[in-house]
Amino acid sequence: MSRTTSLSPRTSRPPAPPAAPAGRGGPDPHRPHGRALRAADPDLGASTVEYAMVVLAAAAFGGVMAAVLASGQVRELLTALITKALGV
Repeated sequence: MSRTTSLSPRTSRPPAPPAAPAGRGGPDPHRPHGRALRAADPDLGASTVEYAMVVLAAAAFGGVMAAVLASGQVRELLTALITKALGV
C-alpha cells in the first residue's frame, strides 16, 4: 500500500505555472486587457464620469449660493429672520 502526502486528489493535468510578478511578463490569460476589455464593456468608466459631473455641478451650485448669500439684501433678510426667531 502506498502513502501519499498530498491532501488533494491527483489530477491528470500538470500544475499551472506561477504567476508573473506585477509589471513583468505577458498579460494574464484570465483577465482581458486593453482593447478587449473596452470592447467587452462599453460603459466602462461611465460611473466615474457621472461622479465627476455631480461634483462639478455641486461645486458650481455652492459658488452660486455663496454669491447669493454674500449679497447685502440676503444678509439683511437672514439677520432679520434670525433676530425675529430668537426674539432679540
